[in-house]
Amino acid sequence: MENQKPRTYVGKGVKVGKFDLINISICIDDVESYVYEYNGKRYAKLVVGGLRETDQYGKTHSVWINDYKPTENQTTAPKQQEVSQSGTPDLPF
Repeated sequence: MENQKPRTYVGKGVKVGKFDLINISICIDDVESYVYEYNGKRYAKLVVGGLRETDQYGKTHSVWINDYKPTENQTTAPKQQEVSQSGTPDLPF
C-alpha cells in the first residue's frame, strides 16, 4: 500500500449476535463534506471494515470515507484474449 492517504474515519459499528449484520453509527458532520449528488439524490461512499480487536466500547468495525479513485489504466476494460485461426484462445504457455 504505497502512497496511501490517511483514512477519514467517520464512525464505528458492532456485529449483531450470530447474524451477518453490522450496526453502524456515523457522524454526519464528518461525512457532509464528502457528499455528492447523482440524479438529484445525495450520496456518500463509505467503507465498513472489521477491527483487528474489539475496542474498549465493544465496537468490532470501523467506518471511513471511500475516497478510492482508479487510475486511468484501471478504468479501461480488460482486453479480450485473442483467438487463433483454429478458433481457440491463444494460451500464454
